[in-house]
Amino acid sequence: MRVITPDLLVAAVTELSRGSKLVRLKDVQAWCEWNGVDAQGDGLRNQALWEAERAEAQGQRRLLKFKSGECKQSRLGWALIPHGTKARELATDLRWCEQTWNGMDWEWVGGVAPVPERRPSRVRNEEQAPASP
Repeated sequence: MRVITPDLLVAAVTELSRGSKLVRLKDVQAWCEWNGVDAQGDGLRNQALWEAERAEAQGQRRLLKFKSGECKQSRLGWALIPHGTKARELATDLRWCEQTWNGMDWEWVGGVAPVPERRPSRVRNEEQAPASP
């Protein structure tokens, strides 16, 4: 099985961006599985994918990166640079922000990470709860 490279990451985003200009991580992972590409490599979970992403950002810079927050569980996606305007609109609708590579680390465009919305609590207060039998 081939391990993902920057070129394969761009190929995945290119193919998947025919549907949506902002391509989600889970779709790239599915593309890798479908095409026999190893996104994990020998390291930690998705290590090869993160290395390919970093190498792409340090090299040809064909992709834009968007993320929903700072934590590891945050949603993540990419877009081709020519699709930047549409991808930024989609990211704004999702409350995601763009990140750029500064040579050492990823920085938030605008300097501030997005704050994910809290989901409503599933606990109902006593007024809403039905009476117990």
